[in-house]
Amino acid sequence: MNKKEITWAPLIPLIGGSSLGAEKAFGKPPEAIYSYGGFESNDGHYVNYQQNTKGRDIPYIKLDEVENSGLTQVDVVTGTPPCAALSQLNTGTSTESKGAGCAKNEFMYMVFQDGIDRLGAKVVIVENAPALFTTKGRPVADRLYEICAERGYSLSLYKTSTRFHGVPQGRDRTFAIGWKSDSAPVMNWYNRERKDFKEYLQEIPADALHQDIIINKNVPDEPYYNFIKTKTNRDIREIMIEDGVKTTLNYVNKKGWMKEANEWFHKTGNEKGVKYSDHAMMKYADGKGVWDGSVHVFGEYMNAVIGRNMVDTIHPEHERSLTIREALHLMGFPDDFELLDGLKKMNHIAQNVPVVTSRDMHAEIAKFLTGDLEISDTTYLRQNNFKQLFEFDPKGKDTTPNLEEFFG
Repeated sequence: MNKKEITWAPLIPLIGGSSLGAEKAFGKPPEAIYSYGGFESNDGHYVNYQQNTKGRDIPYIKLDEVENSGLTQVDVVTGTPPCAALSQLNTGTSTESKGAGCAKNEFMYMVFQDGIDRLGAKVVIVENAPALFTTKGRPVADRLYEICAERGYSLSLYKTSTRFHGVPQGRDRTFAIGWKSDSAPVMNWYNRERKDFKEYLQEIPADALHQDIIINKNVPDEPYYNFIKTKTNRDIREIMIEDGVKTTLNYVNKKGWMKEANEWFHKTGNEKGVKYSDHAMMKYADGKGVWDGSVHVFGEYMNAVIGRNMVDTIHPEHERSLTIREALHLMGFPDDFELLDGLKKMNHIAQNVPVVTSRDMHAEIAKFLTGDLEISDTTYLRQNNFKQLFEFDPKGKDTTPNLEEFFG
């Protein structure tokens, strides 16, 4: 198969990072945009980009509202089903709201099943939390393997981070890929060069779309930030990066300044500071931690672009938080991509796959479809891009031919 002949479609695209990465890898837009009812608000940004910004006549089709006869068959299905069930940020306590048994995992299974059974895909790929690669996520990964095995497909789990794919963001994730192959192919390792956090944001033109929408205008007023600023009379970002500390609360605590900060808040009438520092001192005295909503400072690369990091991170040069455009840029989105309704839907940026990470994963899929990947000897392959190690999962079938099978 020639790369230009590869057909593909998203299934639950959400805001569209995974789909935009697939388009970069395959060099062509999707045949259709597939999803399910209930995802319209999240999908709307990507649908708007394709249909209005790019002016393409690409239909948006919800699989739960159509018959199979009206579906376009494709080689690759790329899905972005909800990953909150396995996320470390999920505060749920019941099995229905968190963990391997959570109902939200069903969308992963649906993408695999419908991608193969209804859309005829030779490869199906979804992205999920890092836990999918761990013991915590094993029941989910094993279920995906069972879905693949029942259909004669093999499965790969590929754990990586966006910082290995050319963008300064520490977004750790696991991709699950179902292959129409007796054995799983061996994907390449990635560790691309990248600019640091400050340099990367300097790429954005001042007049770029959404560059005027500041996510959190109150960042410079944060109590601990102002205490450190007054006490040291230095650029806070500089001294925190020197000490390898990422939040102003942790910096104050590490320096042993909590009591002094508390007294300063009382003296200056900073009610928020008094409240926060009283609470922190009480928790620390009990040997407990606190929820840290203080200013976040990043040097080489930013932590994952998620809700609280977008709200609490200070720009590496300016006295403000990030803008909507800067958050999108850190996800690798093109400059003409529009976030519908602006700040109201800011968190949709976080429910996403960085374009560059997706591009590299889909580039490996293209190599598989054109016969340019080595094939392993297992139906269940796990690859860890952090350590550049791979392993045959014990649940997988060893497909190495033995002498009896060879002569038979």
